[in-house]
Amino acid sequence: MKYVYNPKKTLTLIIIAATIGSWTLLPALAAATVKTASTSAGTASSSSGSQSASSQAQQQQHLQNIISKGNAEINRRLTSLGQLSGQITSSAKLAAADQTALEAEVNSEISGLKSLQTQLDSETQLSNAIKDAQSIISDYRVYALILPKVWLIKTADNQQATEAKLSVFAQKLQTRLTAEQTAGKDATTLLTDLAAMNSDISSAQSISSSIEQSVVPLQPTDYDTNHSVLSGDAAQLKTAHANNVAAYNQAQAIVNGLESLK
Repeated sequence: MKYVYNPKKTLTLIIIAATIGSWTLLPALAAATVKTASTSAGTASSSSGSQSASSQAQQQQHLQNIISKGNAEINRRLTSLGQLSGQITSSAKLAAADQTALEAEVNSEISGLKSLQTQLDSETQLSNAIKDAQSIISDYRVYALILPKVWLIKTADNQQATEAKLSVFAQKLQTRLTAEQTAGKDATTLLTDLAAMNSDISSAQSISSSIEQSVVPLQPTDYDTNHSVLSGDAAQLKTAHANNVAAYNQAQAIVNGLESLK
């Protein structure tokens, strides 16, 4: 029997053969697919685990950095406060009440910072450590308020001591000028100088006492509310100092004038 080529029949046979071959390979393909999927899942799981471990390591390192830097800032402030405490204690012109108040405040700051340092060192959560580090500045204001506050009070007290001495000297000059007038001497010009001297002393005293009264009660929360709470105080004390210098010069002029009356 002669074979006659039939394109349609031949194509059907090829499809059947191919299908049979595919069924034969199906178990192997299934196994390979399962193995590949398992390998991919394992790789993904391993990658996820590595990323998680890396993230935890970064968090831990960040935590340690915050604690380390926080400790450095606390220690820097403790050193500054220790020096300040020594200056307060050794100040000869600082008023007793101001000295007591400032010593108590500085000691309170030192105690608070030491407690904060202990808390910071024990933190295990990054968010808590960040809050502790932030409070070093916001809750204490060592450099923004405490140090300049003490400087202003010490300066005001020093100037008040000078003003008190000038006032006593002005009274003595008044007594001397009155005696010269009684003796028939012309002390008109010197009395004018004395009036100017007393005016300068009074102006200086007003500034110095005002600065002292307004600055002593200030707390870190006052600075948080108003960052300009100390603004202008140093300039006012310079004005008071200039008034004291003017009063001293006037006193010197009066003394020289009294010499010429003899």
